Amino acid sequence: MNKESLIEDLCEAIVKLREKKPLIEQVTNYVTINDCANVTLAIGASPVMGDGFEEVDQMTRISDALVLNYGIINGASLKTMIKAGKTANDHNIGIVLDPVGVGATQFRNEAIVDLLAEVQPTIIKGNASEIMSLSGMDTKSKGVDSSADSLEAIDAALRVARDHRCVCAVTGRIDIITDGRYIIKIHNESDLLSYITGTGCMITSLAGSFLGGGASPLVSAVGGILAMSIAGEEAAVRESEENNGIASYREDVMNNIYKFNQYSIRDLAKIEVEKVEYKYPIYLVTDEKACKGKDFYKSVEASIMGGARIIQLREKDMDTRDFYERALRLKEICHKHGVDFVINDRLDIALAVDADGVHLGQSDMTIQMAKKIIGHKKIVGISAKNMEEALEAQKYGADYIGVGAIFATDTKKDSGLVDLDTIREMTDKIHIPVLAIGGIGLGKVDYLRGTGIDGICAISDILGADDPEARTRALLEEFRSIGI
Repeated sequence: MNKESLIEDLCEAIVKLREKKPLIEQVTNYVTINDCANVTLAIGASPVMGDGFEEVDQMTRISDALVLNYGIINGASLKTMIKAGKTANDHNIGIVLDPVGVGATQFRNEAIVDLLAEVQPTIIKGNASEIMSLSGMDTKSKGVDSSADSLEAIDAALRVARDHRCVCAVTGRIDIITDGRYIIKIHNESDLLSYITGTGCMITSLAGSFLGGGASPLVSAVGGILAMSIAGEEAAVRESEENNGIASYREDVMNNIYKFNQYSIRDLAKIEVEKVEYKYPIYLVTDEKACKGKDFYKSVEASIMGGARIIQLREKDMDTRDFYERALRLKEICHKHGVDFVINDRLDIALAVDADGVHLGQSDMTIQMAKKIIGHKKIVGISAKNMEEALEAQKYGADYIGVGAIFATDTKKDSGLVDLDTIREMTDKIHIPVLAIGGIGLGKVDYLRGTGIDGICAISDILGADDPEARTRALLEEFRSIGI
């Protein structure tokens, strides 16, 4: 993705949104509820503000996206949001979460932990202080306002996006949006927006409208923020000429959101796009035979020390009890080093050891059923050989795609090879990470140059090396040399 392709995606998204008129369920606060409903209508969606615990699951099920806003959070509304969020997760409905005021009080801090333990958001949008607090940084907020500049929160936003497997958006002087692979900066702004109560809440509703319209999470977050930023910027031009005051400015902002379209985006958007390294540049898949007599656990740990950031336990011929014992021990090693641990195919083992997730093949259990069993907070990756399989995986909520085989391999003898054009098409059209697998080793990574691949998976090349740590480090260096 680059600036030009993002602009085109945004133009397509606003057209589709207005054609579809998606229904957006919003559990929000009474300070801005009317404005949130009106801005949803103005952008072309349909709002429903059903916040009753007794009906929120039914209302969520018939909606195209769910907005959860923490502005006026209490024990009752928290339970309602969790119920709505779990319903949305179960029905593959996107969620935009606005953790208003997180970092300001102990209750808000505890409440967001409770919600995120049970609900998997699609987009988290907040100001710099809120996102920094959510990332674990020690920061102070001024009630629901930020005491930090948005640029100070870039690292925090990346951490939130990667830790929660979502898009994270930080509003401020320069807006920051990231999915952990790209950082988007929006330079459209107007200081006058800070004089209107609830513009942040309205942005959350706008992002939810784009998401309900079918746009990707990253495009939805950018679209929601851009609509408000351009509307505010254009309204400020009139205000500087006529000096009508803040009430007229507020009216102009709403009118401009109503008029926001693909031409506004092409003519006025001030966007910067930066590609950053995905959190799994090196993905190690285990195979004890590949260790060639070396200690299995020491070999895997050495690879972690060399830069492997996720480990998949794959042992096709091992009985269940031994597999379980191996999984327990390997999980302990992974978590000691802060590395994710997933199980190949075996959901029963993943559940038994509380692994971080599972990796599925095309003939394994469906993504939907896997998520129902292990929960939406767990990682679910899937193998895919073509665009049809990749799009299906993305549709049903896969966290990443493993594409291959890239080269012939002894570990999966039934795998046909995937050509570079297919890989390029996947990385161009799929908005979740795409990792290359199959026969990849030192000296072969340059073959993937220019494909836009997010990471590489290795087995024998690492585990079969005399020094797995050094081999992993060299493989990581070679991957980085082809450019991200």
